[in-house]
Amino acid sequence: MKSREAALLSFDPVADATRIDEAAADDLFAVVDLLDGQPPLRRSLSDPSASPGNRQVLARRLFDNRLGAAALAVLLEVVGTPWPSGRAMVDAIERQGLRGLLRTAIDRGELKRIQEELYRFAQVIESSPELSDALRDPVRSLDARKALISRLLAGKAAALTQRLALRAAAARARTVSLTLASYLVLAAALAGERIAQVTVARPLDEAREERLRRALEARVGGPVSLQIEVDEKVLGGMSITLGEHIFESTVAGRLDEARRLLN
Repeated sequence: MKSREAALLSFDPVADATRIDEAAADDLFAVVDLLDGQPPLRRSLSDPSASPGNRQVLARRLFDNRLGAAALAVLLEVVGTPWPSGRAMVDAIERQGLRGLLRTAIDRGELKRIQEELYRFAQVIESSPELSDALRDPVRSLDARKALISRLLAGKAAALTQRLALRAAAARARTVSLTLASYLVLAAALAGERIAQVTVARPLDEAREERLRRALEARVGGPVSLQIEVDEKVLGGMSITLGEHIFESTVAGRLDEARRLLN
């Protein structure tokens, strides 16, 4: 595991000692946006040559009257922790804001709906070159990208789904769709699930989807979240990626294997 990823994961239990609600998440996102635009400040708050206490004093001086108590507590813990880079520190702040919103979804019993809506929206983006280009266009401002996402999701998704999608407009994971995918990984981890990416030629009905979920859960010994993509090119059967395991039973896959054997 890379040092950045290990550091982010190891910080989760520290942050979990503080309850991050929607207001605290917004505060943390505001800090992320500020530090993204202020490299010198980002470097000062993550400076490995400064003591953790001095970094915390600086953070308190800057943010004491600008953040709620919960967000400030998380920020002080973040800046008091050593990070591989300033970017990793900012990613840790962002991560805790996102985890706070996703925990709110769990508390409301909405997580499954939000996972499905975020996944469908990511698929919509990936399937539309025009939309993908619009959300990647460096000339288009962040506000313009947010306005576009708002128009697409208005009245069609839960309020928390829309908030997360708007947060993804900044595309911190390179593109909006990849950023949404990273949110789904966070959501699955919080729910104690593993993600199975399933490709089929035709949509599965609810009964077949449930049978597939139960079969995969029996195989891995725990909850599984399905991400189902319909792709007519697979012709029939299905392809499943679950962690490091790939299960290929598509007609297209078998035809490709036959071609390789004949060549």
